[in-house]
Amino acid sequence: MIIELNGIYGGLRFSAAHIVFGHESCGVIHGHSYYIDVKLSGEQTGQFNFVCDFKVIKSIVKELANEMDHKLLVPEYHPEVKYEIKDDYLFMEYNHDGKLKKYMFPCEDVLMLPLASTTAEEMSEYFGEHIKNGLDKLGLLNSIEWIETTVNEGIGQGARSNLLIK
Repeated sequence: MIIELNGIYGGLRFSAAHIVFGHESCGVIHGHSYYIDVKLSGEQTGQFNFVCDFKVIKSIVKELANEMDHKLLVPEYHPEVKYEIKDDYLFMEYNHDGKLKKYMFPCEDVLMLPLASTTAEEMSEYFGEHIKNGLDKLGLLNSIEWIETTVNEGIGQGARSNLLIK
């Protein structure tokens, strides 16, 4: 059985800024109104014969979406970006089109993510792992076969990843 949550209608949304370092047009600070779609395949189990309670999945996704909301999302592991945290500020520098760009942001406005890039593709995989870990902590992963997560940067464009559990 497959269950599905639509991020727009299910309230699985957040707004954030990011930089796709090295990209010609996306290599500058810009933002999106993201929404997350989730599909799970698994066995129906328990008292109510659910694959998984929708409220549980929403709670797990919203936990991460709320952390990201109204933040600058910064990839911690990008090989060409130098970072330094000093006096509650994040200092960042990298070369964009041959020019050295330097930024300074209050740490409270930034969320460092354990990723090489903050593309929709990488964030889709990150959300999938977050859902998997959340279900596992609740003891609900045993009946799940796969998790499909789509991170949309707006209507009509997004990245989908599939995480095989069994």
